[in-house]
Amino acid sequence: MYGRGELRGTESDKPIAIDKITKISIEQGAMLNKLMRDHSVERSLEIGLAYGFSTVWMLDALCSLKEAEHIAIDPFQKKHWHGIGLAQAARLEFAGRFEWLPDYSIHALSDLIRKKQRFDFIYIDGNHRFDDVIVDFYLADQIMRPGGLIVLDDMGMNSVRIAANFIINNRAYELVEQSIRNIAVLKKKHDDDRNWKHFVSFEVHDSSKASGLQMLKSSLRKAVGRCRRTFRCQ
Repeated sequence: MYGRGELRGTESDKPIAIDKITKISIEQGAMLNKLMRDHSVERSLEIGLAYGFSTVWMLDALCSLKEAEHIAIDPFQKKHWHGIGLAQAARLEFAGRFEWLPDYSIHALSDLIRKKQRFDFIYIDGNHRFDDVIVDFYLADQIMRPGGLIVLDDMGMNSVRIAANFIINNRAYELVEQSIRNIAVLKKKHDDDRNWKHFVSFEVHDSSKASGLQMLKSSLRKAVGRCRRTFRCQ
């Protein structure tokens, strides 16, 4: 897949030229794969199927598990992406279950919440506007088991980075150290137990001043400092 400028899809008899920007790097794919293996993931979900690059890395991490399940949400898979992600996933000998949900994430995730589904690993790489990232996270959190991982892609974008800073400061998630700067790996500590008026302010940083990981670390240090000051005053 990485060595070709064209890939076959389910909606065309001929290979389709792909946009080289719309794919994760080999290093990032390998990191997703390692995270899933290291955390014994059995049920995973991704928002944004596109050409299937992240899908293939994630399915490979689950390939030996007969009871494994991976769900990809993408309303534009056939119309915009020509079914290339589906075609690439079909090439793998995946022992578990792969399901594509052709709906917007807000609807697909809400359906999974109503079905009381739970996942170990969720990769958010859909619409990158701030409010869309926050909504995807908010819904994904409700199907994420404590101890599981939510990964935000494209941390080079202010919209994603600000969403990550909100999560670190306001939700029961901790940042997992890893070497890929383009993603934020967030581990869920426990289900949401905030009261109705909870909010912790956080700084919004200019992307020209530091990397996404540096900003998250700075935001996390300040959040920890606020917690310590609060406990000392009690």
